Amino acid sequence: MPTSQRISYDRGFRTLFEDGVYLLLASEKEQDNDTANSLARGSIACTMMLPEVAANICIESLNLEPNVFKDIDKLSPLAKFDFFLRTNFRQKKLPTGVLSVQKAQELKRLRDTFVHPKKQAVIWTNAGYETEEGISERTQFLDMSKNPSVWDALDAERALRGAHEFLALFFRGLCGYTQRRTTTLLFSDEPNLASSEGGTYYYHLPFRHALKRWKVDTSYFRIGAL
Repeated sequence: MPTSQRISYDRGFRTLFEDGVYLLLASEKEQDNDTANSLARGSIACTMMLPEVAANICIESLNLEPNVFKDIDKLSPLAKFDFFLRTNFRQKKLPTGVLSVQKAQELKRLRDTFVHPKKQAVIWTNAGYETEEGISERTQFLDMSKNPSVWDALDAERALRGAHEFLALFFRGLCGYTQRRTTTLLFSDEPNLASSEGGTYYYHLPFRHALKRWKVDTSYFRIGAL
């Protein structure tokens, strides 16, 4: 007798969101500085991809003709968000001069630097007791180090806050979506996004308290308590 099968589709948003938080929590708890910074870099790598994954989900939901989708899929994440707005809402476009959008642009530049590494200048100063402290240039809006090699937990916190600040602006502020509709869109594992019913995703107290402590705005989708 044949075994019944069900196919689901992992679109990546939930995994990247959760890993970004869990890795930052682990970084904060780690006593060894080098290990802590490695965990922070892992957290940032996950968080930096959240806007890109969300943009891809938005474009998928439009059910474009294959030849049109092929062209739109080549756009940058922010250009995809803008296309989604212009397609779904009259007279709406992505406001590039808004701080939340500028932070998202910085995250994209940091992501490119991380994926395509080039030499980075580090300024070393005497910190006393025969030790030196390395300092790198920082970004304008997120105040993150431009050099991924010196990212730490504070940089990871700022990346997480910036990514969700932008996504909250986009889905709640610009699209006017409810928590349920945004959750349905971003967390769906259904073959057809239009058929998803959404739901609430549940997390333990330390996870939710960390988001609150870091001032990360996840109010645009549903989070429940375990």
